[in-house]
Amino acid sequence: MFKRFFILLGIPVLVGLSLAGLEPLMAQNDEAIKAAQEERKKRFKASGASMKALYREHLPAEDYQAIKAEATVLVKWAKDMPEAFPFGSDSDNDEAKPEIWTDFEGFKSAAKAYETASLDLQKAAEQNDISLVKTALGSVGASCKACHKKYRKK
Repeated sequence: MFKRFFILLGIPVLVGLSLAGLEPLMAQNDEAIKAAQEERKKRFKASGASMKALYREHLPAEDYQAIKAEATVLVKWAKDMPEAFPFGSDSDNDEAKPEIWTDFEGFKSAAKAYETASLDLQKAAEQNDISLVKTALGSVGASCKACHKKYRKK
């Protein structure tokens, strides 16, 4: 009886102490989530700026070095993208649909398609072939559109 009393009393105390010890980690987690949200917003804006520069400046000028440089930025972002969406980083102020987290494997596949298309753009720029560049750039845009359709609110 005495043993049972201490077990019943001890469990809530241990749980309370455990949760109290997690509070700083939870606050740290909130900061990490906010940082991830800000970072992904910044990276998406940079990606959009790269796409605009590709279509408006570099493609018409047939500037293959600039095209390759922008494609490198896109490839890097594609590789990093899934890490920019840690579990619990959804927000009402965010354009990310919940499907990113409920279908994270699908989201990672979409990021991989973006990476592959961006790598193809890099390769096309290395070949100095405007026709290949146009086709590859179209594929990059299509990968963006497909992902946005499924995983973006707007």
